[in-house]
Amino acid sequence: MKLTAFTAAEDFATYCAKSLKEAPKRRKSAFKYFSLNTITSVDGVLYPQSRMVVLREVFENFDFHIYTDSRTEKVVSLKSHREASALFYDPKKMIQIRLEGILEKVEDSKNYFESLSETQKKDYRTKMAPGSQADSFNTLHEGEGGYFQILKFHAQRFDLVQLHSEGHRRVKGSLNLKGAIDSLYWVTP
Repeated sequence: MKLTAFTAAEDFATYCAKSLKEAPKRRKSAFKYFSLNTITSVDGVLYPQSRMVVLREVFENFDFHIYTDSRTEKVVSLKSHREASALFYDPKKMIQIRLEGILEKVEDSKNYFESLSETQKKDYRTKMAPGSQADSFNTLHEGEGGYFQILKFHAQRFDLVQLHSEGHRRVKGSLNLKGAIDSLYWVTP
């Protein structure tokens, strides 16, 4: 379904926020899987790290949760670099959402872990940390416990693009500490 070209920045931002909020509930949403980008230091040199993750829960105006193993590089790097960005794209609707913000650990992750299915829990019970060198592709799992961690992304800025035959549209904005839109303006695509 082709979208009408947006003519009001507020409508475009509202549409994107609503589409993102609905994505975790829709199996086929293009926004459900996205690129999360963090910064890590290797021997004192900073490198961007990108990985595809699953959008689990979205709050008002672009804040969201993802699930991860607590031993991953993205969690370890939070001690020195909390800055992150997220890139979402829907190829059918030709909408891109770029977010910049801060990642933080959710302290009550264990409560969420108990609500997962046994199949889901298994993903967070590997004996070796993700990224560890292994002798084969077979993964060994622990029977109990787990290394489940929820990360919350607090959006601070957004950049929204609509590619359209009637002319591309692009809106940038920022969010205040309470998550409300602080500024919103058109920019050249």
